Amino acid sequence: MSRATTFVIGTIALIAIGVVVTVLLARDTLEPAAGFLAREVCNEHFVGGREPEVIRAQDMVRYDPNLSLISAEIEQEPAAVVAGFGPLYRMRAVHRPGYGCTLVRGSLAPVPELEPVTAIPWVRAEAAQSGFDSKALEAALDQVFTDPLPNHRALLIAHQGALITERYAPGFNAGTPMLSFSMAKSITAMMVGAAMVQGLIALDDRPPIAAWADPQDPRHEISWRHLLQMQSGLELQEQYTDLSADVPQMNIMAHAAGAYAINKPLLHPPGTHWQYSTGTSNILQTALRTALEQAEVDYHRFAQQALFAPLGTGSVVLVPDSSGTFIGGSYAYATAADWARLGQLYLQDGRHEGQQMLPAGFAAFTATAASDSDGRYGAQVWLNQDGATGRERYFPTLPKSSYFFSGWQGQVVIIIPDWDMVIVHLGRTPEDHRELDPINAALERLVPSFPFSGPGNSA
Repeated sequence: MSRATTFVIGTIALIAIGVVVTVLLARDTLEPAAGFLAREVCNEHFVGGREPEVIRAQDMVRYDPNLSLISAEIEQEPAAVVAGFGPLYRMRAVHRPGYGCTLVRGSLAPVPELEPVTAIPWVRAEAAQSGFDSKALEAALDQVFTDPLPNHRALLIAHQGALITERYAPGFNAGTPMLSFSMAKSITAMMVGAAMVQGLIALDDRPPIAAWADPQDPRHEISWRHLLQMQSGLELQEQYTDLSADVPQMNIMAHAAGAYAINKPLLHPPGTHWQYSTGTSNILQTALRTALEQAEVDYHRFAQQALFAPLGTGSVVLVPDSSGTFIGGSYAYATAADWARLGQLYLQDGRHEGQQMLPAGFAAFTATAASDSDGRYGAQVWLNQDGATGRERYFPTLPKSSYFFSGWQGQVVIIIPDWDMVIVHLGRTPEDHRELDPINAALERLVPSFPFSGPGNSA
């Protein structure tokens, strides 16, 4: 073998070794990316009814660039999506009726079959008869939905308990369930409230978490109230772009998302420091599951029986992790109309058709600012209040009393007590600090058509 040939072979070998090493070192990013893609495509296809190529073209373009390196294949029997970097880092999400798609991490815990919830349609009212300028309202919606980007997929307005208008982007309609992202936190709060109504928990009780049971453990003093208000004091970081950070590792790589968060150490005395944290909501679901099961209440059917069936929100899907616990901080699906119905329950102080489904006063507690949040956060909802140091409220055209479910990239359910109104927006807005900009632009067009005038519109 000539010296030149030996050199070429050696160079190729070194390049090959370099490629292998690079791919192995990239595992911390490629494997979570594959898991994210598997679950997203699986849910959007089997729950949302969308085609994989459309999902990738419309949704993934605004996510992590590593996703372009990942392939995803649909399996029909059983329903699943497998994603990976070629043959490496293969991740599988399995669809189960009523539960959406769970990313398989370790063993997949069984879950009971769920009975379908009968959908109850909204009462509808003509916009003009309810005091809206119907021509201006429709013209504003026309303008909003000319946006060529996927910022707006659904926009719905309910006023005085009736559906006034709804509009959908091409490819979506009134029957399309759409992903919550962090709006799931507000459903988690509703489940806690429903358990309170049944006398199973109290706000200032300690949640039944074995890892915190020792009175010498500083986490022992954490209460349901602290968790609901994001003031647990735990060391939980809210970072999405770094796939090795808490949220991706907890929501994608962990077998049990809540257990991951429960094991974090305490940094601040409970109730003294506000920190927005998806992990806190996952802890709430884990603690709620334990509390319900200790009371011999079926955890998996609880939300359906206590909330969704009485409300007639037939489209709502809560997605569990591999342990079978719902991912309370991030993953739920519902149609725009059913998201509005959940918001309407808060507007009615938790009462629906004579049944007190949430404790009386729970909505007011939810909309009361956590002590260290500078007026921006209540109990698993965001508040539309101005900050003490000049921070402008999130929706300047809406009253300060408004509060809202909020999910990544512009998923909002805005509850407006002063106007007896619920506004739902679903879409894919920019994923940086400007994610509310397209919603505010839409509101600036819509609000002048509402049956309110003068400075009260933004009081």
